[in-house]
Amino acid sequence: MKNAHLVKLFVNPVAGGGKCRKLYPEIVQGLHEAGIRCDVIVSRYPGHITEVSSELAARGCETVIACGGDGTVNEVINGIAGTETALGIVPAGTANDFAANMGISEDISVACRIIKQGRLKKIDLVRVNNDKFFAGTGCIGFDAEVAAFAARTRKKSLDPFLAHVLGGILKFFTYRPKTVELRFNEKRYFGKILLAAFGNTRSYARGILITPRAVPDDALLDICVVKPMPKQKILSTFPSAYKGAHINKKEIALYQTDAVWVQSVGPMELYGDGDFMTTTPFRLKVMPKSLNVMAGCSVF
Repeated sequence: MKNAHLVKLFVNPVAGGGKCRKLYPEIVQGLHEAGIRCDVIVSRYPGHITEVSSELAARGCETVIACGGDGTVNEVINGIAGTETALGIVPAGTANDFAANMGISEDISVACRIIKQGRLKKIDLVRVNNDKFFAGTGCIGFDAEVAAFAARTRKKSLDPFLAHVLGGILKFFTYRPKTVELRFNEKRYFGKILLAAFGNTRSYARGILITPRAVPDDALLDICVVKPMPKQKILSTFPSAYKGAHINKKEIALYQTDAVWVQSVGPMELYGDGDFMTTTPFRLKVMPKSLNVMAGCSVF
């Protein structure tokens, strides 16, 4: 890694329900053992990391390291999108899906070695309207409502993983399919959905291969529309999604596009990489190769 003095480490102490705070000493030691010296910046409030990383990128900072989960990574990405600043990741959150899609291990020493190697990949980002980005997966419908439930309960100090489990159980029994319209490539999808996922990467929610054919540097957004199905079939289909085999079901529709317009009958929330992005209607647009990320050697 060049110019190690230009490296900044962002730490989100609440990531993973406090997991990041507990692992912080080990993470700093791992970076030092890998020969990486960096200034530490601790997140103070939501949006703080985006503000500071944007300032650093504008000043020519070479590398920023996100220590936390998908939300922490997303905050950094929204600060450095479209710049030459490189993103390194030490996963310390609840799901760490984006890191996994980049071939980055949750083993701290391995993650630190990947940063030391400095193998850069230029990947696409997905722009939400004109003001936000996500790099992994966005969703509306069932999964977004589970994410919203988990976000609310996290404020009550409930373990993040448990919050998602409880949210999934609750929404399984109470969620009602919503009517949406998707417009893309001069095509139109209109109808009720269980959920719709917009994937720049293959997986989310701790390894569910919701868009198994997605490639993060192909300038395309993969869309997976899950149509309503009986609860019994939902239960039987869910395990297959961890292998990407759900796409063979008749209730699943897959599309690819570089942009999509989404609206719904009644407002629906969009969550991207685990964080709230916006409500319908909204537009998603792929921004090709607009993020430099330090990835594992075996990824795409």
